[in-house]
Amino acid sequence: MSSDVRVDLNEAVMTVTLDRPSKKNAITAEMYAAMANAIEKAQADTGVNAVFLRGEGGNFTSGNDIGLFVSSDQSEHKTSPALPFLTAILALKKPLVACVRGHAVGIGATVLLHCDYVVASDDARLRFPFVDLGLCPEFASTLLLQNIVGRSKATEWLLLGTPIAAAEALRAGLVNSVMSADLAEEEALSIAKRLAAKPQGALRATRELIRGDVSESPSARIVRESAVFDALRRSDEAQVIFKRFLDRSAETVAQRS
Repeated sequence: MSSDVRVDLNEAVMTVTLDRPSKKNAITAEMYAAMANAIEKAQADTGVNAVFLRGEGGNFTSGNDIGLFVSSDQSEHKTSPALPFLTAILALKKPLVACVRGHAVGIGATVLLHCDYVVASDDARLRFPFVDLGLCPEFASTLLLQNIVGRSKATEWLLLGTPIAAAEALRAGLVNSVMSADLAEEEALSIAKRLAAKPQGALRATRELIRGDVSESPSARIVRESAVFDALRRSDEAQVIFKRFLDRSAETVAQRS
């Protein structure tokens, strides 16, 4: 585990902290490996119901450490050290929440497209600098960003690479809420804990449906939702909730009579 990545578990929320503040949390190969390991553990651990991503020192991350891009042999094909982390995020079936403070650059911006909830501080600045670095965007951002903010805005952000203020990211739908820096962390962690406390079978099934094929017809989606709905209705988790609700209702009636 990299010393520049901290992992904590509290109230079924795994917090993964980028802790390299002197470099604005620029991500090294060792940090990618540590984050991938943490996300894989979160997925496998039944005691983890949600994952919370954050950065130490007032920044989320300035993106890749540029040293990762330098190659002494230009003909050499190198697998990106980010790949295990990207793969782990895509395989994660549990809610992913992020708090963005200060800089969220490169993968610090593209990872937000895979989050279920994003809280940004009012001083946050997002940026997709790939073209300016002679690169193309990654993490399926050329597809997902336009699905969220529209093709025109995605084209502007990905080609020009200009900084995006938190308020603009909120208007475009890239983040869920914006608040002062001193409240953003608390709010994001609160959201993660609320998600972790939900009925997990229903939460994860709903999350999977939301992330399903957007080209699916409404009639096909209704059929699929109905099958999932019925399976959840018959689950032990749901039956306990139904019984608790009925017992409460009966108790209320008895108190009124």
